[in-house]
Amino acid sequence: MDRKNAIVADTEDISLGNNGHTTHLIWHTVRAVTYEETGRGLGLTVTVHLADGTTHACRVTTRDEEELDDWIDRLTLVREHFLPGR
Repeated sequence: MDRKNAIVADTEDISLGNNGHTTHLIWHTVRAVTYEETGRGLGLTVTVHLADGTTHACRVTTRDEEELDDWIDRLTLVREHFLPGR
């Protein structure tokens, strides 16, 4: 989460907040969640791929490398828990 954007996951969905607009994506519709480090190594773009072929992306940034590493670790755990084998 940064000042403008956020990625939040719970038992029902993964939500992407972009500049005040939030998209809720229910887990059973999600085929995959991918990520890429962006912007001088201190940004993270998360893309949610849905079963219908559409994608939704959100980019969050930080000035703290440890925070970025923590986000990636947490995202890995979320993917393993909610999307096992995908």
